[in-house]
Amino acid sequence: MDFFAAQDHARRQSRLLVLWFALAVVLIIVVVHAGAALLLFPGEDGSVATAPLFDPAQFLATAAVVGGVILLASLYRIARLAVGGGEAVARTLGGRPLARATPDPRERRLLNIVDEMAIAAGLPTPPVYVLDGEPGINAFAAGTRPQQAVVALTRGALEKLDRDELQGVVAHEFSHILNGDMRLNLRLIGLLHGILVLSLIGRVLLRGGGRGGKSRSPFALLGLLLVAVGHVGVLCGQLIKAAVSRQREFLADAAAVQFTRNPAGLAGALRRIAGYGANIGHPRAEEVSHMLFGASGHLSALFATHPPLAERIRRIDPRFLPDHPLPDHPLSATPPASTAAAAGPPTAETAAAFTAAIGQLQPEHLAQAQVRIARLDGALRQSLQEPSGAQAICLALLLDRDPGIRQRQLQKVAAAVDDPLALRTELEYATVAALDPGMRLPLIELALGALRELDRDARERFITLLDALAGTDGWLALGEYVLVRLLRDALQPRSPAPALAASPAELRRHTALLLSVIAIAGQHDAAATRAAYARGAAAAPLDALGPLLEAGEIDFPALDRAFAQLAATAPPFRRRLVYAMAEAAIEDGRLAPIEAELLRAACEALDCPAPLNID
Repeated sequence: MDFFAAQDHARRQSRLLVLWFALAVVLIIVVVHAGAALLLFPGEDGSVATAPLFDPAQFLATAAVVGGVILLASLYRIARLAVGGGEAVARTLGGRPLARATPDPRERRLLNIVDEMAIAAGLPTPPVYVLDGEPGINAFAAGTRPQQAVVALTRGALEKLDRDELQGVVAHEFSHILNGDMRLNLRLIGLLHGILVLSLIGRVLLRGGGRGGKSRSPFALLGLLLVAVGHVGVLCGQLIKAAVSRQREFLADAAAVQFTRNPAGLAGALRRIAGYGANIGHPRAEEVSHMLFGASGHLSALFATHPPLAERIRRIDPRFLPDHPLPDHPLSATPPASTAAAAGPPTAETAAAFTAAIGQLQPEHLAQAQVRIARLDGALRQSLQEPSGAQAICLALLLDRDPGIRQRQLQKVAAAVDDPLALRTELEYATVAALDPGMRLPLIELALGALRELDRDARERFITLLDALAGTDGWLALGEYVLVRLLRDALQPRSPAPALAASPAELRRHTALLLSVIAIAGQHDAAATRAAYARGAAAAPLDALGPLLEAGEIDFPALDRAFAQLAATAPPFRRRLVYAMAEAAIEDGRLAPIEAELLRAACEALDCPAPLNID
C-alpha cells in the first residue's frame, strides 16, 4: 500500500474516529442533563413530573462539566502515553526490555529478525520487549512516532513459533508502524479512558450519596446514572474501536505477506494461535486489545477487535489447509541464506522508484539488509550488542582522518567517558575506517538497539559528546551533521506535537535550503550542483523557490528548523517533497553514500521511512 496514501487515510480515519466519539459525548451530555434535571432540579411543587427537562443555562453547564471531564481525561491519558512512548505501554503490561547481549537463543533470534526488518524498512531499530508471564501467542507495536516505537511479543510467541512464523508476526507489527496505526491506537485508548472517568465519578457520588442520608439521595441516583451512562458510552466506544481495528488488521496482514513473500509463515502463526490461544492475562490487556496481533479473549463478532482467524488465514493463503496439523519445529536463530547479491552503495534508478519505496515493506530490501549484516565482522557485530561497544563505534565514526584533529577528538572522549570506553573508541577507529562508506548506515542502525538501553541522562551525555566531536575542527561537515542527526532523532525523539503551520514563503525557504544541501552533497563541480538543484526545484511541491544556496550559506540549525516545519505538512506535500529530494540526489544517475545518508536523515526527520537500498 502507498505510504503517503496510508498516512492520509490514517489521518482521515482519526478525524472520523473523533467525530464518532464526539457524537457519543453529545448523547452522553443529553442523557446526563436530563437525569440531572429530574433528580437535582425538581419542579416548583417539588415533584419530578413538573421538572423542566431543558433549561439552556443548565444544559450549557452540564455540557461544560461532562464534556470538560471527558476531554481533559482523554487528553491527559493521551499525553501520558505520548510522553512514555511505546515503552510506557509495554511496561504497563509487564513487558521486560530485551538486552542486546541476551544469551537466550530465542531472544537472539527475535532481535535478529527485528534488526533485519528495521534496516530494510528504513526505521530506527525499535526496542524489543517480552511479556514473560504470557504463554499465549501475541504481539503488538506501540508508540506515537516510528522513532518512539517498540515491538513487544509474549513468551509464548518466542517459544511456540518458528523463524518464518515469528518473522511474519514481526512484519505484521512493522506494517502497523509504517501505516500510521500506532498514534490512532493511542488515541483510542485515551478517548475510551475519558468516557470511563464518568463511571469513576459516578461511583464516588454513589458511595458518598449512600452515606449522606435522605438529603443526599439525589446525588446517589445521579452517581448511578453516571455509572450507567459511562458504561454504555464505553460499550459504544468499544464498538467503534473494534470496527476500526478489524480493517487495520487485514491491511497489516497483507503488508506482512508482501514483505516476507512467505504467506505460510504468517498463516502458520495464526494457525498456532488457533491451537495455543492468544490470551494475555494482564488485567489491563483489554485496554490495548485493538493493538494486539491476535484477539485476546472471547468476544462477540461486534466487539471483536480482530477478524476471525479462519478468514485472516484464507485471505493470506487460500491454499492453506485449515485442518492440517502444524509440526513442532527446532529452534533456528539464524536467517535463511539470502539469494540477494551483495550490492555496493545504494542506488536509485528513478525518483519515482525512490518515492514509491517510502514506508514500504519489500522482500528485496529485507534480503539486502541480511546481506549487509552478514558482511560485518563478527567481532564488530558482537560490539554492537552492548551499549559501551555501540557508543565506541558511533564515536569512532566521527573521528577525523587527520591525525591532529583525531587526537583532539580523542582527548574530548577521554575527558567525557571512562577509560575503557575511551580506549575502545580509539581501537574501533581502525575497524570502522576500513569499512566501505555504504556500511555506515547499517552500523548506525544496528547500534541503536544497544544505545537505547542507556538511561535518559546517559543518552544526553552521549549526544552532547557527539556534538563536541563533530565541532572539533571549528566547522560542521555534512557527514557529521547527518550522523549526529540520525542518532539524536532515534535517541532523543522530538515531541509529537506539530510545529506551528508555516506560511508558503517559509515553506519555499525551507524547501530551497533542503534541496540546496542535497544538491551540494553529491556533486563535485558547480555546474553539476546547479543542475541537481534545478531538477529538484522543478519537482518541488511549491514553485518559485529562489536560487541555489552556496555552500557557505548552509546553516544547519536553520535546516533543523526547516525539518520541524516540513514534517508538519500534509502527506501529499511530503510525497512531492521526497520526490524532489530524490530528483536532486540522482540527477547524475548515481546515489553516493553521503547522498543516501542525507536522504535517510531527511526522510526520517519528515516521518517518511526510507529503505536502505533502493534499486
